Amino acid sequence: MSTTITETKTIPFILHSTSHSAPRTKLRVLHQRGHHSILLYHVRTLYLFMASDLKTSLLPNIIFGIIGSISPVIAPSTETFSPMAIPLRAIRVALYIIINLLPLTIANQRLPHAIREDAINKPWRPLPARRISPAEAHELMLTTYVVAGAVSAVLGGMRSYLACIVLAYCYNSLGGADVSGAVRNLMNVSFYMCAMVGTIEVAAGSQSIAFSGTAWAWFAVIGAVVLTTVHIQDLPDQEGDAARGRRTIPLEIGDRWARWSVAVLDLVWSIAAPMFWHKGAAGYILPMGLAAVVAVRLFRNRSVTEDKATLMIWNLWMVSLYFLPL
Repeated sequence: MSTTITETKTIPFILHSTSHSAPRTKLRVLHQRGHHSILLYHVRTLYLFMASDLKTSLLPNIIFGIIGSISPVIAPSTETFSPMAIPLRAIRVALYIIINLLPLTIANQRLPHAIREDAINKPWRPLPARRISPAEAHELMLTTYVVAGAVSAVLGGMRSYLACIVLAYCYNSLGGADVSGAVRNLMNVSFYMCAMVGTIEVAAGSQSIAFSGTAWAWFAVIGAVVLTTVHIQDLPDQEGDAARGRRTIPLEIGDRWARWSVAVLDLVWSIAAPMFWHKGAAGYILPMGLAAVVAVRLFRNRSVTEDKATLMIWNLWMVSLYFLPL
């Protein structure tokens, strides 16, 4: 597998061709080694489409879905809770997230400008690494959308699945991710909202939960948190974003002010979110502590690698907010 990554900067294929020849050549070599090698090749290709997003979305969404499904304030009409049911709920939510994430990540990576960006920021992804052609990626996207729909029909979260298809089209094909930093953040909020609703429904085993007014108000708070701080994910990708002409908050207002905005607003939300739930002093400790770590790292650790690590800590900070309804 390591040989595929060393070939990632064959730019003529990335920019000018939809040829199937390179991926098929690799598959012919694997075919000579046996069906087991071919299967592993395809499984790894699927994983590489999702790798970046799984690190930041899988565990947080599992936690949010389970907490939402067991909180009588968030979802008062769900099935009777038993601690023994948590592993099953976690498995359901994990399957739902992975199956629905795959076509969304393919849609995000398959267009020419996305491949150009990934050749700079994430050259190990399947398309710049020439593991799969753009035409094959399009076919895979359509197939996995169908599979995700079938899984959502069984597990729940169908309305979130349908909303995400529309959002993905607006985000990728219509250029919603590139038009401005504010629009990009707003669309990310929409994806977060879909994930929140979908994962709670799946964890609760329901297609349509009658969420309480408090639940919708809490979703709005989380949406505001994401809207004002999610551009932390754009800090390590500035070189590739600039190359493709994407407008993000760090590129629009500058790296320094983008960092300040996240550092300050993380601390503000670490006070506002516990206040929403009328928490005592203990409810502020973890959010404030993690927000402080994020703030310090934003200015002391400013390389691409360190910004990616800070993003992971920001996701942990988000998870600390997710626990507040308990």
